[in-house]
Amino acid sequence: MTPSKNTESSYKAVERCLGYFDRQALAAYRNEPHKYIIASDDSWGELQTTEEYYSELAEAGKHDESVHIRFGYRTLKDGNLALVVWLPDLFEKSKAHIKQWKAFHLADPQWTTEPDERFTNWVKRYLDGSSDFDDGPLCYLGHTIKVINGLTNELVGASLYKWELDETLSSPAAENTHRYQDAHKELYGYLIDGLNKDCISRLAGQLGKRIKVGDKKTLDALVTLLPQLDTSPGFKQAMHVVSEQRRLGSHGVREPATHFPASEQFTKDLWLCLEGIKEVLTALEQEFGVMGEQANKRYQAKKGLPRITRPAEENYSIVQASRIVGKTVERIEYGFREDLEGFHASEALIIYFTDGSIMGLQAGCNVMNLITDENGLRPEDFHVDFVVNWVPELTVRSYFEGVQKLW
Repeated sequence: MTPSKNTESSYKAVERCLGYFDRQALAAYRNEPHKYIIASDDSWGELQTTEEYYSELAEAGKHDESVHIRFGYRTLKDGNLALVVWLPDLFEKSKAHIKQWKAFHLADPQWTTEPDERFTNWVKRYLDGSSDFDDGPLCYLGHTIKVINGLTNELVGASLYKWELDETLSSPAAENTHRYQDAHKELYGYLIDGLNKDCISRLAGQLGKRIKVGDKKTLDALVTLLPQLDTSPGFKQAMHVVSEQRRLGSHGVREPATHFPASEQFTKDLWLCLEGIKEVLTALEQEFGVMGEQANKRYQAKKGLPRITRPAEENYSIVQASRIVGKTVERIEYGFREDLEGFHASEALIIYFTDGSIMGLQAGCNVMNLITDENGLRPEDFHVDFVVNWVPELTVRSYFEGVQKLW
């Protein structure tokens, strides 16, 4: 296939910097996940050395044996996928791996004449530097699970999915039924085995439902909590596909592998799973009256709050902050405190309350302990500021009211 006119000039200009390889070039790296990370989605991928292994190589003086290769996919005439690699990554960042990749080089690949969206998106992303491309289903699926977990953490302090998806989920390594089943077996671990029964139990308690989840399968427990999923076409169909392919790949002796468009079908299955997991999110929003995106933003913002590991002593000025409990704020002044000779610079905050009380807040500092005649430092050379982490409120409202406001 020839890319669209908008992308053809981009790849033609650097065509000599592109190399094409059989996908089996990645197999050896997949077999050593403690050494290498392969992140990928529908149209892009990246192979890197893990931080731990890179440290080992550096300590042994072999850091040049590390690898960092960006790649994409291009469809061959027979329907199989080839890797398209940015060759400077191989020859400049991964020199020790050239010989290994050379064995999988495709000298004269014949491309499909059908539209090849994977390759077109890769050209846009890596060669054009454009943002005008669609992320793959794995990206959206991972985000939706993250939103669900943020929502359930805000509601009951636990994640519905024990593990969040990322781009390291393995796609089928070859175009056959066994590799297709293997990919679903890994996906099953996230979407079905990874359901947290404890979280389901907590959610049920908050809704006033009595659900004995201990003896139920994870999917049955979730559907008992959210009965609307029992009639949700996307969810039931997606979970059936994942379960069935996992069963074929895990139970008993498998039938011999046959040629199968594994990559194309697995991508379609991921889109189907995305719709199904969106139905889970919608059901949670409806039941609890909380919008998932808003709850997740609050959950993520709370991670930026400082951790208090020990209480302040009674004579410390900060204990006076407890006096603001129950008061109503009338107005706030904030900015930089006036410069004072012999003092460090600082931001300041003054809070005025409706009962007439006022609280001033400025940053303290032990800078005087650092100043000596020898180093010539002055308190005025130091500036201490406040780091504010704002966590928005969790708004509980009608689900449909929230949807209407989005439109």
